[in-house]
Amino acid sequence: MKHLKFIISTLLVLSLIFSCSSKKKLRIMHWGGQQEIATISKILADLKKEKGIDADQDRAPSGNPYMEKVLTQIAGGSPPDVLFVEVNNFKEFALRGILEDLTPYLTNDKTINIKDYYPEIIDRFTIDGKLYVIPRDIAPICVVYYNKKIFDEAGVPYPTDDWDWNKFLEIAKKLVKKDTKGNIIQFGYLDEWPIWEVWAYTNGGRLVDDVKHPTKCVMDSKETIEGIQFRSDLIHKYKVMPLPAQIVYSGTFDASGMFMSGKVAMFYSGIWKTPFFREIKGFDWDVVMFPKGPKGERKFPTGGSGYAIVKQSKYKKEAWEIVKRLSGEQGQKDLAAIGLLQPAIKKLAESPVFLDGIPKHKDIVLKAVPDIIFYPFYKKWEEINVSYTAPALDKVWNNKEKAEKAMKELVPFINKNFFK
Repeated sequence: MKHLKFIISTLLVLSLIFSCSSKKKLRIMHWGGQQEIATISKILADLKKEKGIDADQDRAPSGNPYMEKVLTQIAGGSPPDVLFVEVNNFKEFALRGILEDLTPYLTNDKTINIKDYYPEIIDRFTIDGKLYVIPRDIAPICVVYYNKKIFDEAGVPYPTDDWDWNKFLEIAKKLVKKDTKGNIIQFGYLDEWPIWEVWAYTNGGRLVDDVKHPTKCVMDSKETIEGIQFRSDLIHKYKVMPLPAQIVYSGTFDASGMFMSGKVAMFYSGIWKTPFFREIKGFDWDVVMFPKGPKGERKFPTGGSGYAIVKQSKYKKEAWEIVKRLSGEQGQKDLAAIGLLQPAIKKLAESPVFLDGIPKHKDIVLKAVPDIIFYPFYKKWEEINVSYTAPALDKVWNNKEKAEKAMKELVPFINKNFFK
């Protein structure tokens, strides 16, 4: 009898060990700052408590390092289950067939209503009627942050949304400060590298002929060239913006430290900088919409992101629950509360959960959504941008070439080698 009891108890222990070792463990791949990581950790912990879904976080820096890590894992047979995707790397993942079509999930699960989301971001993540990413945010890059103390000390009124390039330049000049030797110690303006496209867009220029179905590059247009040259002139002619060599980066291409330390009066970026600026004690700042172009045009590059299921995942049912939680109403509320993002669910973006707190005028991003322009939906656009456009523009930003010469040489090369 004792022997039988021992056998039974041993089997029970073994079954418990086996059940624990075979428990599903999902993996979500993303990037983000500490506040974002902490918020996502809490969301996942709540999901585990409520539904027993356990997920580890895996991270890599945004851009090429992220893409390379994901592709390496997939090629090696150890893909993540849930993937954080933004509007620019989406085309690469989608065209490689990495992402699961989420349309059937939406058909069978009515807890998410796509009609609640901004149609612009839904359209970006849709190919041939199939939605591959549930967006968590939309991000018009229309925000000019400004240091109110610097404005006050210079006796310059705060900028308003009706300003244009000329008014912007007039203000930027007044905010430049020099030491006794004539060296500039405070600049009027800086933008977050490499977001230069807004100068082309607000002047009526574009990157390609058709964003969704590009057939040629058009960066050699008069409007685009003028926009690029104006940005270069801010550095070399008007001297309201630091030379590339003078820009101090606090992270990978993150120049916001110069704004936070008072070295720059105005800083152009997206609303996602809000959590960092909120943390600085005694820092008095606000936001204004990027200035209109010479003809009154307003168009903005844009970010935006969401979550997708990797097609190779073995746990798609559980992965869908994670996607729903992170990109659904509660997940967007949690991330909007720290000021990180403009929710992709329109009613949340227009609610106090996003609009309350500093900056006072963050509603500018709501007004900007109709004027966003996504980057070209072309698999090799990142290669074009990094390998050819950026080096050509570096010559312009460093005053080694004029914008016209650089673009007139670059664009025919791009069209010959990429758009045939």
